[in-house]
Amino acid sequence: MKNLKPDRAPRAALPASGGFTLLEVLLAVMILAITVTVLLLQFSVALRASTASQEVTRATLYAKLKIEELKMAEELSESAQSGTFADGYDWETRVVPYTHEAAVPEDEQAYESLRVETFQLESTVKWRMGERTRAVTLTTLKTVRKKEWKQDKQFL
Repeated sequence: MKNLKPDRAPRAALPASGGFTLLEVLLAVMILAITVTVLLLQFSVALRASTASQEVTRATLYAKLKIEELKMAEELSESAQSGTFADGYDWETRVVPYTHEAAVPEDEQAYESLRVETFQLESTVKWRMGERTRAVTLTTLKTVRKKEWKQDKQFL
C-alpha cells in the first residue's frame, strides 16, 4: 500500500518567537487601566484642592482689603457695614471698641485716662463652595486719638 501523504521532513519544534500570550497582554492592559484610573482620580483631587485654595486666597485678599480700608480711616466709631464684590463674594466689616482686660482696678483707671482709644476691626468674607458656605475672618486692632483730645495741638 502506498502512502497517500507526501513525504515531508519531520517538523522540528518551532522556535519561540518571543511574543506575548493573550493572558499576558490582558494582564498588562488591566494593570495599565487601573494605573490610569488612579492617576486621573489624583488629578481630580488636585484640581479640587487647587480651586478651593484659590477661593480661600481670593477671600483672604478681599478681607485684607476691607481691613486696610478701615485702618486708613481718620476717625473710627462703632459701626457695621456689608456688601458684595463683583464676583459674588459677600463682605461684612465691624468696628467695635476694644476693652482692655485689666489685671487690677488701677490698670483700668490708667486706660481710662489715656488720650487714645482702641478699636477692634473685623472683616469677614463669605462665599458659596458647592452647597457649603465658606468664610474668612480677619481681625486687628487700631488705636486712635480720643475725640475730646483731637483739638489738643500740643500732643499732635
